[in-house]
Amino acid sequence: MTKPKITPTTGDLMKNGGMGAPFVLPIRPSTATQPQPGPLKVAIIGTAPSSRMLAPFGDQSWTIWACSPGNMNILPRFDAWFELHGNLLWPENRHYGEPYVNFLRALSCPVYMQDQSMVPQAITFPMREMVKEFGRDFFSSSFAWMMAYAMHLGAQEVALFGVDMASKDEYIQQRPGFYYFKREAERRGVKISAPYESDIMQSPGLYGYSDVMPFGRKVAARRQELAVRLQHMKPERDKLQQNITYLEGASEDIDYFQAIWSGLADDMALLRTEKYALEQENASLKLWVAKAQEAEEQRRKQDVVVPMEGANGGQQDSRP
Repeated sequence: MTKPKITPTTGDLMKNGGMGAPFVLPIRPSTATQPQPGPLKVAIIGTAPSSRMLAPFGDQSWTIWACSPGNMNILPRFDAWFELHGNLLWPENRHYGEPYVNFLRALSCPVYMQDQSMVPQAITFPMREMVKEFGRDFFSSSFAWMMAYAMHLGAQEVALFGVDMASKDEYIQQRPGFYYFKREAERRGVKISAPYESDIMQSPGLYGYSDVMPFGRKVAARRQELAVRLQHMKPERDKLQQNITYLEGASEDIDYFQAIWSGLADDMALLRTEKYALEQENASLKLWVAKAQEAEEQRRKQDVVVPMEGANGGQQDSRP
């Protein structure tokens, strides 16, 4: 059984229809509103529901950059949209890709994509320039490309909302890319931030050192405690599973006998009814025969000894 995730990924959202978390504003203001002049501040919006709607949508000093079909028809404002996947119309992705591409085609703001094959008005994202400036080893997510592009444009502040990268698949492949561009931003003097509702700003542990710190030791002890409890509980679970399998097999046998042998059972019931009727008839016949035999015996006795009256008024034996 698949365990539910605390923070769903974009892939998880696509499996559920591609509409993101069930938070939809009744009216979305026009996306044509331009940010106020001043230092470039970029708010990058992901799909994690814990912090997505905390972005400064009402502050015109921020430029809002959105991405992902999980944000479609959700955000109250955005100034540019980034969609760097080229597989939206593959057969296995059409269930969410087609409505998403239609959404992108209808946007009036800049839409950055690989090319114009899906969205004619799309702006080709400067992938080669980004690789030349930052190297190619850490572009592991859309957010990595967006952070790099913000720094390329001279942004002085980059904030991330709705970005957690907390699930195992995202953590393994994507989180190191964020750490790299976070460090690169700090090196360039660019402020990087995220709300406390997001855990993206949490640095990884120091290899070799974190294990011997109080927190690391407590985590190890807790992990061992849980492992021991699981070790004792799994045999009980397996035994219950065996019993369940046995009972499920027995239930299947019942289904088989009911489906196949119900007619025979009905025949047996009819035979029992007929047997009872025959037994009743047999009992009646036996009673009739007994009464007939008794009547015959009485008649025979009367025929053998019949008293006769003599001349002197006495009785005579009828025998010769």
